[in-house]
Amino acid sequence: MTPQAEPLMEDVDVVTAADPSCQPLADLRSGKPRHVAVGTAWTTVEPPGGDAAGSVVLTSYAAGEAKEKLREVKRALGTCNELEASSQRGWSERVDVKALPTEAVGNESASFSLTSPLQSPGKEQVMTLVRTGNTLAVYMIPPDGNVLPVSLMKEQHEKLQGAG
Repeated sequence: MTPQAEPLMEDVDVVTAADPSCQPLADLRSGKPRHVAVGTAWTTVEPPGGDAAGSVVLTSYAAGEAKEKLREVKRALGTCNELEASSQRGWSERVDVKALPTEAVGNESASFSLTSPLQSPGKEQVMTLVRTGNTLAVYMIPPDGNVLPVSLMKEQHEKLQGAG
């Protein structure tokens, strides 16, 4: 893992979903989400063998905000089969959204895939959110990456609990 010194996103990375019920999913990639972070740290995960790197983003929130954010994401996963979003930076995208089964990790968790119509079948970005108290860990695996082991997520949860 390589810790990153640069900010994860810039203020101009404001992402808006075309369908307001999908906004919690767009907020995961927005520089100005509804739930404002108290602190954020992130790192890339570089698997052996030169596969595409993923990332882990740890975000702390005020009391109750992480739980509410994850609740909103889960609700969006129940209604959003497609996410059409645009950024103030100038990009836009449309991806298919699919809720995935999630192992029991952390206080609660959710997992889903994002698939672009331009990608080959079976090439999907997988995002897993794990809540530990007032912190959310977001694990992002690119379309060409390997799935992160659940043991890594459990280990991170235990570290956050110990630091709490």
